[in-house]
Amino acid sequence: YTHNTAPGNSERTMPDKRPGDALLNPAAFPEPKVRPNNPNFGSGPCAKRPGWTGDAISDAALGRSHRSSLGKAKLAEAIDETHALLGLPKDYLVGIVPA
Repeated sequence: YTHNTAPGNSERTMPDKRPGDALLNPAAFPEPKVRPNNPNFGSGPCAKRPGWTGDAISDAALGRSHRSSLGKAKLAEAIDETHALLGLPKDYLVGIVPA
């Protein structure tokens, strides 16, 4: 930002050009000429499985708080399924904590 120091003016203005502006322009990055060897490339820690589509996460609570009704329902389902999977006695509790 630059500050206009004229008497009585306290307006801040943005410079027309800033370092890094070119990086915000998609045209600055031409399409790659070489494709990855694995067409299932993903940005995560591993490649997507063959046949993966966005439908696999259609019911995901992306961007939702654990305090929302959807988040609470997802946590309750995970707790219930974990309890059943482990075959725990009815009076045992399963907890999910941040780690």
